[in-house]
Amino acid sequence: MRRWEKALLAVDRVLGTGEPPSRVELAAARHPVRVGVTSGTVMAVLIAAVLSGFDDPVILFQATLIGAGLGLLAWAACRNTRWLHAYYMRTGRYDEVRQKALRAKPLSRRAVILQMLGAWAVTSGMFWLIAPHKDLPRGWLWSPAFGAGLLAICYAATLLKQKRSRRRFFVATATNLDDQAVAVTTREDFVVFLAAALADLRDRPEEWENRTLENFLEAWGAWVDSLPGWCQNHGKQTPDQPDWNLLAAMVMAARIYE
Repeated sequence: MRRWEKALLAVDRVLGTGEPPSRVELAAARHPVRVGVTSGTVMAVLIAAVLSGFDDPVILFQATLIGAGLGLLAWAACRNTRWLHAYYMRTGRYDEVRQKALRAKPLSRRAVILQMLGAWAVTSGMFWLIAPHKDLPRGWLWSPAFGAGLLAICYAATLLKQKRSRRRFFVATATNLDDQAVAVTTREDFVVFLAAALADLRDRPEEWENRTLENFLEAWGAWVDSLPGWCQNHGKQTPDQPDWNLLAAMVMAARIYE
């Protein structure tokens, strides 16, 4: 593997989500030249329109240079994305990163607040710079207000995307939670299975008879008490200590056991 390929993989492991590519990402990766030309042209026109520079050759030239640079970056990003998709599909990296993402802890409340404050400051500053060129109200009240509105829209879109992505992921990888429970053999498998079970409870609570902790633990205890009969029906000996696969079976039974 070349050095630039190793560097690209290292950067993507830090910044990438590990989620399967969407249809838009796949289409963009297949046509990097079209994406580069289109995005560069659109950005150049938008910059010239914002700065009202269609009649000013200097501003128009600057907008063209910026658009060309952004188009070149878009082309390079699409080329790298296509290579990453092919590499991850070939090596099975997507599944590995998915499991790591399931075990990852969410950001703390303080980190989320700092992240939102930083984004709000950036959007407010952008509006402060653009407002004079578009005859928009500019002031210490208007700029933060417009910045907060734009941030709220982006935040709502991000939450919707995360919800759809999580649901699409579990539908694609764990359509039948029983199949995933049967495949549990190690501690890592059990951790991933518990995360999938929690997501299944949140997304499809109607399929869980015992949704509360009290009912779930009561059903778990009752099923463990009848474990010898279950082992006899499945042609197994009652173990002195359960393994990871049996723990997953306990969770699956406790969700519906009465």
